[in-house]
Amino acid sequence: MSRSVAAHYFLPLTATLLLAACGKAPEGDAPASAESTPAEVATTASPDNRGRIDAQRLQAVATEPGAWLTTGRDGGKTHYSPLDQINRDTADRIGFAWELKTGTNRGMQATPIVVDGVMYTSGVAGRVYALDAKTGATLWQFEPPLELRNARGSCCDIVNRGVAVWQGKVYVGSFEGILYALDAADGKVLWQTDTIVEEHRAYSVTGAPLIAGKVVVIGNGGAEFDSRGYVSAYDLDTGALAWRFYTVPGDPSKPYENPAMEMAAKTWDPARDVTRGGGGNAWDGFAYDADNNLVIFGTANGAPWNPAYRSPAGGDNLFIASLVALKADTGEYVWHYQQTPGEMWDYDATPHIMLATLDLHGTPRKVVMQASKNGFFYVLDSASGTLLAADAFVDVNWATGVDLTTGRPILNPETDYTTGKPVVAFPSGVGGHNFNPMSLSQRTGLVYIPTAHSGMGLLTTPIPERAPERMATGLQVAFAAALLTPEAMPPEMAPITDPEFLKTQPSVVPSAALKAWDPVARKVVWEFQNSSFMDHGGVLSTGGGIVVQGGIDGMFRVFNDETGALIKEIETGSPLIAAPMTYMIDGVQYIAILAGSGGGGWNFWMPGNVAAERGNDNRILVFRLDGGATPVPPLLPPVPPIPQPPENTASAEDIAAGAALFGANCASCHANAERAPVPDLRRSPMIGAPESFAAVVLSGALQTRGMPSWADLLSADEVEKIRAHVIDVARSAYEQQAAGSAPSPESAIREGHL
Repeated sequence: MSRSVAAHYFLPLTATLLLAACGKAPEGDAPASAESTPAEVATTASPDNRGRIDAQRLQAVATEPGAWLTTGRDGGKTHYSPLDQINRDTADRIGFAWELKTGTNRGMQATPIVVDGVMYTSGVAGRVYALDAKTGATLWQFEPPLELRNARGSCCDIVNRGVAVWQGKVYVGSFEGILYALDAADGKVLWQTDTIVEEHRAYSVTGAPLIAGKVVVIGNGGAEFDSRGYVSAYDLDTGALAWRFYTVPGDPSKPYENPAMEMAAKTWDPARDVTRGGGGNAWDGFAYDADNNLVIFGTANGAPWNPAYRSPAGGDNLFIASLVALKADTGEYVWHYQQTPGEMWDYDATPHIMLATLDLHGTPRKVVMQASKNGFFYVLDSASGTLLAADAFVDVNWATGVDLTTGRPILNPETDYTTGKPVVAFPSGVGGHNFNPMSLSQRTGLVYIPTAHSGMGLLTTPIPERAPERMATGLQVAFAAALLTPEAMPPEMAPITDPEFLKTQPSVVPSAALKAWDPVARKVVWEFQNSSFMDHGGVLSTGGGIVVQGGIDGMFRVFNDETGALIKEIETGSPLIAAPMTYMIDGVQYIAILAGSGGGGWNFWMPGNVAAERGNDNRILVFRLDGGATPVPPLLPPVPPIPQPPENTASAEDIAAGAALFGANCASCHANAERAPVPDLRRSPMIGAPESFAAVVLSGALQTRGMPSWADLLSADEVEKIRAHVIDVARSAYEQQAAGSAPSPESAIREGHL
């Protein structure tokens, strides 16, 4: 319930946990190669010498073309490999090498690390897998405990974007905010520390840790709810806290943590409601500039989204929607660049941050590059934060450009919803580019960006009183495509559904494209249109002249890096949103990608997502030249009819109250739709058993499957009203089914059921 893990169910891994503790592979997770499963584990490094990455080795990664030492391969996280065995001429021979079935069914977003023949990667909620990279044999597996604290306010899904490997240790952040240091040889916990400083606020960790000199750095998410963002750094060997930097100021009646917070406080309303947190969480987008010893990271939107409630007197609200640089050893502020001052459109500055050296006007310059959610591609000087370029790479209407002298966007007042009128803004909160990694090719100098085109209609609404771990945006949001059906929109949004008005806006039809961007010429060189606007998986480029990307339609695609021509595609039958990576062992080049859809807060599968047809069983897929046929999951059986629901003895008033409670607490996860990522409550036998229903919602009977207890936020009477509402929805759907029709998720939204 809520937009959280509350109903982001995953398959239980109790057996996995027990076996992993013994260093054995869990049943059902054995790898399968194209021919047979190897019985022997063969790795380059001995167990005592695994994971031996250090600063010198990382700096010299060019001398190890077959390795992939960070989530982005190198220190700049360029997601580029010089390997060229798989190239434009040989790509047609790509086939299946091996797979690992993880036994989970949530989002898989990590990019594996491969060092000395061992693959290290994370999975759902912070699980870690150490595998023989040649055969897929499990060396060890780690599964963090899942207590689901603060889980009801997590955004979005219990995903994890990777591990860090350093000097024999594997670092991972669990969904619940515990940072672990594991022994790279056997997965044993060497130390662990709780990174969450305040209970009963909506904090969660989904990003990969960052090694930065002497420390490991990690952030957190929660800006959709009631959190105050911060970044923490810990000693690599002991886990002791080295420093913590908050991204927005706290209670103005209390001392500032540092001069940066005093500076930031001047950009906020001093009379604001500080209990709402402020947001600005650093949930992804971290980089380490070793030359300048800087940690550089991006921050999210403010909390609440609506600045009229967040900071009524206005202001830029530092450091939300910003890039921030700190001294790695101390956490001392060095520079910042705010991409979206006073942010009001959910334009996090948290997408993939890349470090590189560009030849600008004949002078090599070390830069930070980011294709941001707000639709602009930014290039900044890494040492100083000086803005060098800012150009739209997708359709943008919230600003007409960025003044390179002041660094401020040139705002379009027609997208300011705080005036009380409805507006249309591009991009939508999905972003022109989100977390999915982009790639910079050393061959072409081009950056390959997974982009999305979508707008949104926005309207200010009253904001409820602050409730722990609850979303409270202070506005109503509708995808722009919905404006083409005015009857589905509330009357207040009528002005932006007018066809003549829509002609003045970018196309409201959503789409996605893989784009090749020239960061020096500052323009799109080529683009490949994808099948769905949610189809913007991460990207790999290589010395073989290719670009590789997966799609939610289950297709694994290889492109010409200069022209964008499609060279090869393989049907996998699993949705692909993570970034591929590549490595070489014993003279054979492999390409690996994690499979599984999730994240983004969606409670039903978007059109084109193969998970609706074949399920969402998580896999690690690995390919090589002259491999075999890729195993494709079978089609799902037909959806069974909705069983006859129980009689509803509740009053109309209680059903209506239950609908409001369901909308505030449950609807963001429970779509009550066929093939939804989470259980369809219309088909649940528990809606006819009040004791069982209460046991799940109040007592946490299904906590091990991802459904936490709501006893501290909902009363028994409120839960019974929610049950009455679900029965009402089930009966309505049952009657439509009997009449030969069934509601779609979209129609359920219009009817207020979602």
